[in-house]
Amino acid sequence: MSDPVPEIPEINSGETPMWRVLDRYRELELQLAIFGQHLSARLGMRPIDLQCFNLAHRHEAVTTGELARMLALPPATTTGIIDRLVQQGWVVRERSETDRRTVVIRVDPTRLPELFAQLAPLGEELGAGLSGLDDATLEAIAGFLDHAAEATRRAVGTDRRGDD
Repeated sequence: MSDPVPEIPEINSGETPMWRVLDRYRELELQLAIFGQHLSARLGMRPIDLQCFNLAHRHEAVTTGELARMLALPPATTTGIIDRLVQQGWVVRERSETDRRTVVIRVDPTRLPELFAQLAPLGEELGAGLSGLDDATLEAIAGFLDHAAEATRRAVGTDRRGDD
């Protein structure tokens, strides 16, 4: 006798407003992954390299160990990613200003215009979609996105570093 197959929740249909929000989050997650694939290819890097670059940019100065935790990757793998980003000129390794024994990764600011040129059309379109919303609605959206990001970090098991 075999074990009964557990019931699988239906995630592709629903009628409640909460279902709609969660479904739209799922669609956004898919579209961001696809966008990241295309953007990284246009910039000449791998998708994981772009994620590492984004984390370094977001946190300004970050160690290899911190990046490894945020990416949920082994430090040696993260070092290889950083090596590629250094070789391509996207990031630099520097000694920490507070602890000279520590090496931090920083984005090379001269490369940011190249990235921002690729992101500008999307940013303008997103801004247009938000421009007619009142502050309370924008705060509600930001609150949900904060919660979604934190829930996703917990699901992956990554550490949070600083305020996002």
